Amino acid sequence: MATTPLYDSAASVSKLPPSYDAIYTSVSTDSIQCKRSVFSFLRSKQKRPRAEVLSRTDEVLSRIHEIVSSPNFTPSSVAPIVKSCAAALPAAEFSDLLQQPNIEDHSALYWAIVTNKREALLEFTKFIPNLSPVCSSDLRLACMAANDHDSFMLLNLGGVVSPKDRSLMRILRCPQDDIQVYEGDDVGENCFSVRFVFRMFQKRLRITTTLEVEFVARGRIWTLHFYMGRKGKWCIEYRLSEHSLPVHANAVLQIQANKPPPGSDTPKHLCMTQTHTSQILRSEESFRYCHYTHEEARFGVFWRLDDWPMDDNTVYVDCDGTLTVGLKITIK
Repeated sequence: MATTPLYDSAASVSKLPPSYDAIYTSVSTDSIQCKRSVFSFLRSKQKRPRAEVLSRTDEVLSRIHEIVSSPNFTPSSVAPIVKSCAAALPAAEFSDLLQQPNIEDHSALYWAIVTNKREALLEFTKFIPNLSPVCSSDLRLACMAANDHDSFMLLNLGGVVSPKDRSLMRILRCPQDDIQVYEGDDVGENCFSVRFVFRMFQKRLRITTTLEVEFVARGRIWTLHFYMGRKGKWCIEYRLSEHSLPVHANAVLQIQANKPPPGSDTPKHLCMTQTHTSQILRSEESFRYCHYTHEEARFGVFWRLDDWPMDDNTVYVDCDGTLTVGLKITIK
């Protein structure tokens, strides 16, 4: 079964999101400090009975559970504990243990995201070469629960939307798209905005004829999608991804112009406003299992574009092939 790469190879490590501030007081070293004696017997190379193997796995799982569930933990103690746990099991077994839903029906990584324990998340991922599809789905739920776009991008969880484009980017050695989400007082009440920077935009779109990315905002996963519509027109659409709760939204989308049109000194950005705002936006799965009319709900909101995505001289793509898009959504 295919697996999802943890990190995009083109993404710079220096762009990792900043560590969360420690918000808990540290506990005594006696209660959480990892001691070499605990695992000394586990590092033995001798073949052991099955009962002892199970005991070893249970001991490691207990330590991992303590890291993600303890209300009081010292962030600096996470790395030595995780390294000792990794040394106690074969590499593949430890990677699998971290991804299994063995803590309250979810994985250890899920709880590291939900409890905002970034240090634990970063340490865990060092021992996971590839995320399993089941774990990826689990972590997508975690990012929605925690409204954590940074972890969503860090773990490359949006790659499942367009695996063909993701593969193409590796072949082209295309840098990862930059997606920044802005929420809070600076944006406005009941609003959020997203800035997308698509690298090698035209080349990717011409090869795959579709380009879509995901982001996390307001406790949901959203999709922005470029595609060729039924009437032979390029379209751009935003919608909700799987498992995202319904929402009543209104959007304004702007595509940045990089140079002014002929006869002008000022670039003219392409601005599009959502015209139909009465329907509730629902994910595609909602339409599969429930019966809604188009008057009640809709799957996505789209705008038709001219043929400028195919124009080598378009003002919307810069000399490096980069397209910059802004999306502002107001929740009603």
